[in-house]
Amino acid sequence: MYLVPNFIGEFNKEYLPKRTLDHTYQLTHFIVEKEKTARAFLKAIEHPTHQNDFVFIELDKHNDYAGFKAFFNKHISSHSIGVLSEAGLPAIADPGSEVVKYAHSKGVTVVPLSGSSSIFLALMASGMDGQHFQFNGYLPIDARDRMIALKDMEIRSRKATQLFMEAPYRNNQFLEFLIKNLQKDTQLCVAVDIEKEGEETIISKPIKDWKVNELELHKKPAIFIIG
Repeated sequence: MYLVPNFIGEFNKEYLPKRTLDHTYQLTHFIVEKEKTARAFLKAIEHPTHQNDFVFIELDKHNDYAGFKAFFNKHISSHSIGVLSEAGLPAIADPGSEVVKYAHSKGVTVVPLSGSSSIFLALMASGMDGQHFQFNGYLPIDARDRMIALKDMEIRSRKATQLFMEAPYRNNQFLEFLIKNLQKDTQLCVAVDIEKEGEETIISKPIKDWKVNELELHKKPAIFIIG
C-alpha cells in the first residue's frame, strides 16, 4: 500500500518528486477522501491510466472510516492500493491513518511517498523550536472551551512549539481572537496559501506587533503557530 501525497497549493506535478510520481503512475486502485479531488489530482500529474479505469473507495466518517475494509480486502491480493489525502500527506492530521493501521494489522507493506505538508513547511518557516513541537488540530468551538484550550497551549508553547488550525471560513475572526487573547510576548506565526504561487504568505512576530485585519485569511488554508 502506497501513501500518496496530494498538492497543498498549486496542482502542478513539478511539486512532487519523481519517485512519488513513478510509483503513483503504477496505481489504479485508490482509497480517498473525495473521488472528485482524487481525479483532479491524477489528471494534474498526467497519470497514464484512463480516468474510466481507476477504482476508488471514499473514506466515510459516518461509519467511523471503516467502509474501506471490504474494498481493501477484495483488491490487495491482486493490486497495490494508493491512499490519497485531500491535501498534503496521508495520515498526518488526516483519516488515512485508519487505513494504515488496518494495513499493518493485515501484514501489508506500507510505503510512504514524499510530498509537501503544510504543517511541516509552516514550522520550518516560523523560526520557532523545531526540536520540540505539537500539532493540536482544531480548537473547540465553544467560546469558553476555546479560551481554555488556547491558554493551555500558550503555557505549553514555552516548552514546545504549538501548531493548530481553523476552518478557513472562520480564519479572520480566529486571528483576531488570537491577537486579543495571547500574551504580548508570545510569538505567533501565520502561514497561509503555502505553495500557492504569488499568494504564499508566512509572517512570524510577537503578538504586540500584530494588528487585527493585517491579513485577509477568509477561506484560505492557514496554519497557526505559537511559541
